[in-house]
Amino acid sequence: MPQVKAVLTTSIDEEPPASFMLKPKLQRWQNVKWLRWVKSQPCVCCKRPADDPHHIIGHGQYGIGTKAHDLFTIPLCRECHNELHRDPKIWEQKHGSQIVLLFRFLDRSLGIGAIV
Repeated sequence: MPQVKAVLTTSIDEEPPASFMLKPKLQRWQNVKWLRWVKSQPCVCCKRPADDPHHIIGHGQYGIGTKAHDLFTIPLCRECHNELHRDPKIWEQKHGSQIVLLFRFLDRSLGIGAIV
């Protein structure tokens, strides 16, 4: 696979202060640069140009009215995105699990050097 310029550079805090708390307030990870890159990739369903970075829904990520971390996004064209929000269950029967699609997308992103 051809390498691309890194879009996301990671760092690991081996002892984040919140890890020592019994019930830490979880913070949502946000990254506009990552979202911009996600929507520049082809739709994971139909391979047409993506319009939206879709935040994974319905798999235990947070509650009603909240979004998953920006890292948990897949590129979707508007048609596929609207279809998913109309009926996630039918969409997943047709296109596969959002979790599997996310795994494949992150694997590709790491493999081409978009995440280092």
